[in-house]
Amino acid sequence: MRYPRLPGLVLAAIVLTATASCTRGVERPSVVLVIIDTLRADHLSCYGYRRDTSPVLDSLAEAGVMMENVTAQSSWTLPATASIMSGQTPVSHGAGMDVPTGRVFGMDPEMPLLAMVMNDNGYATAGFFNVYLLSGDFGFHRGFDLFECRDDGNGKADSTVSSAIRWLQRVPDDRPFLLVVHLFDPHDPYDPPRPFDTLYGTGGSERDGGLEGDGGLEREIGFWKFTEEGAVADTGSRNRLEGLYDGEIAWVDGQLGRLMAQVRDLEREGTLVVVTADHGEEFLEHGYVGHGRTLYPEITSVPLIISGTDALRDVHPEAMCGQVDITPTILDYCGLEMPVPVRGRSLFGLEHTGTRMLSASGINTGSQLYQVSVRTTRKQLIWNARTDSAETYRLDLDPLAQEPLPADSALLDRALFYWSTPRPWEPDMLESWEVSPVLRDLGYID
Repeated sequence: MRYPRLPGLVLAAIVLTATASCTRGVERPSVVLVIIDTLRADHLSCYGYRRDTSPVLDSLAEAGVMMENVTAQSSWTLPATASIMSGQTPVSHGAGMDVPTGRVFGMDPEMPLLAMVMNDNGYATAGFFNVYLLSGDFGFHRGFDLFECRDDGNGKADSTVSSAIRWLQRVPDDRPFLLVVHLFDPHDPYDPPRPFDTLYGTGGSERDGGLEGDGGLEREIGFWKFTEEGAVADTGSRNRLEGLYDGEIAWVDGQLGRLMAQVRDLEREGTLVVVTADHGEEFLEHGYVGHGRTLYPEITSVPLIISGTDALRDVHPEAMCGQVDITPTILDYCGLEMPVPVRGRSLFGLEHTGTRMLSASGINTGSQLYQVSVRTTRKQLIWNARTDSAETYRLDLDPLAQEPLPADSALLDRALFYWSTPRPWEPDMLESWEVSPVLRDLGYID
């Protein structure tokens, strides 16, 4: 397939993926990419969480590489997942929301994606997704032989994994594959099946009570519900909600174990397994519940675990990385490359210099019209365009970003550069009536 040159991408921050003339040890290896919705890194055991939420992920991390400094490229699903699948930042791939109209638009239709490149090189490709924002209307179907999207947002991990397993069993032994699985369950309303709903001292569903009571919190939990000025959250309610969220993680981890068992049964040497998330989730660390509204670490610090090959010895787990690096890393491992420049880099051989800066952007809505985050391994700057104010945090000393420092000039310059970068194309937006009900159900708009 011939890919067009993308105008506007050749900017100072753009790098080409490393040219790869051969695979890293295995000819035409297969790849499994799992994207777990709303999964913050610090709620996984392997990332130091106090609860044993993730034994399967822990085993993958132990056998492979767990990246320690990973930033999401956005605070909500559509642009973040587009960055995972394209290697581009939101200002480059174009997926996002138009404010104040509430219209939503997908990726640049001429931008090549991971599945497209692999399919063009003979790979069998399948994608299983579970929310309308990742449907074909937004361009995520491109490159997949089989594409399934549960657009009601209610697809459960067990049925999704079962569908993926059935597809794996049908792939010819002599054909490499790319399997992409999106698991939605940790997303609100935190309704894990039994016994996971009581695994961490909780009971029932958050719809039966959730965060409410005398703490000044909105009674209906959603992305845009937040504490009133000076309100103090009820500790029991917060703990209950977190317990249900952790139950969702444990449930999904078990279903991931089913998928990994099938991958092992295929006995395909060198199969690369990559597990990540689109964004995290807030539990009142900065006064909010949900995601999409801020860019603090509980939202932007996501897991990235890579397993399945000895070639991972060339990956430095402490290096600064982001969702934009996932597609270049997979293609590099498979001996392929993107036909256009991308923002991300392959993690194979990426050095830990401490100087790499990666940006993230927030949704344009409510009182905070726009935010930009810039991360290094040690620091995070968050700039608010509406108030023209910036906060810097020393994440190595203050991992939950509770003690703001004056703006770091180098990080602020990068944030302003990112903010001023023009969109490389004019998107065709979906009319608000088409997507508003979905966005409202997901909590992105009132």
